[in-house]
Amino acid sequence: MRNWKKGSLHCHSMWSDGRALPEVAVKTYQNAGYDFVCLSDHNVFQEDPEVWIQVRDEEGAWPPMLSAKEYQRSCEMLPGSIIEKQISYKKYIRLKTFSELKNEFEEPGKFLLVPGLELTGSGESFGCPGRVHAIHCNIFNAAKTLLPPTGGTDKEYLQKMLDLYHSVERKDSFFMLNHPWYNVWDADPRLLIGFPEITLFEICNSGTGSMPEDWICNREKYWDFVLAHRLANGDPVLYGTASDDAHFYDPERLTLPAAVETGFVVVDCPDELTAANLCAAIKAGDFYSSCGVMLDDVEFSAGSGTLNVRVKAEPGVQYRIDFISTAKDFDRTMEVKEFPHENEIFSRTRPVIPEGIGEVVSSVNGTSASYTLKENDLYVRAIITSDRETRLKTNFYPAKQCAWTQPFVKI
Repeated sequence: MRNWKKGSLHCHSMWSDGRALPEVAVKTYQNAGYDFVCLSDHNVFQEDPEVWIQVRDEEGAWPPMLSAKEYQRSCEMLPGSIIEKQISYKKYIRLKTFSELKNEFEEPGKFLLVPGLELTGSGESFGCPGRVHAIHCNIFNAAKTLLPPTGGTDKEYLQKMLDLYHSVERKDSFFMLNHPWYNVWDADPRLLIGFPEITLFEICNSGTGSMPEDWICNREKYWDFVLAHRLANGDPVLYGTASDDAHFYDPERLTLPAAVETGFVVVDCPDELTAANLCAAIKAGDFYSSCGVMLDDVEFSAGSGTLNVRVKAEPGVQYRIDFISTAKDFDRTMEVKEFPHENEIFSRTRPVIPEGIGEVVSSVNGTSASYTLKENDLYVRAIITSDRETRLKTNFYPAKQCAWTQPFVKI
């Protein structure tokens, strides 16, 4: 019996560049029916009890200030909860620590707050003068502030990030590559092929997008390209997560990128709702990712190689289930091409993904479907798409609500 738990793996508060106090961010997810939240601010763990921010007339440019309007909304949402002080004509709000947030909002068995951090590296050349890159990675169940590395090639840089993670790694934690297309496919797919210990990345993130999708490649083909090469090399499967990368929590900005409730994971957690159990399930691929579509069941028979999917259907909504695979004899040619941009900082040299990688091998209209791996299939995964539009209109975010299963391989 599945015990699905819905959660956010990647979101921000005013501890970094979110537009809400941390207690407002957490309460927003709790009110929306989430079972767990990993608050992952940029390069900081919420542990200093003496961080105060001033209430300003306006939010201002990035990084944002706490506006008088947002302060008032916070007080109305959480009356008596906001910690404030007045100094002469100025009002200050104290940012609550993770332990304070956990004590205030956590409900055993119902709502779990998990510590996290987004290790955020930006403005790197990666050995390509004139070009600017960013690599962002999440640490689930982090409990210490980390500052990003600097310098080196993309491989050296990612290794430095992994070394930082390992220096504070806990048994029940994991490392996830965020939004690889930001700024312009800055995380070359060859990176993930070459770092098989990274088994999680964001296939969906509503908070970031730059160039039009398909200019270099698209999210789905990127995933399948890495999957195909990894499995052909005998390396682990790469799992795909979905995140809203939330920065906006107010009702007026729910149609902007990085708005809350636009990407999440649903984890099978049959035992107690703990960070350890969630971590184990996610590492094992016992979850699906979504930007709106909910599933009743995802079941894979390793013996027969059959993937069964059943949608938790909503009245009046139509669904299509596409099964994706790549043949074992796929073209392993690694042709590299220059993708020039009028602004040199966005020019990239990236591999061209050959035809035949990530093919739709079966498509079913309805709320349930199955696919059995053929002799020449490397893996199978499914995308479940509804006819209901998403509320965001941005590059790298689906136009229709959908869900992604994980890839499965026959033993």
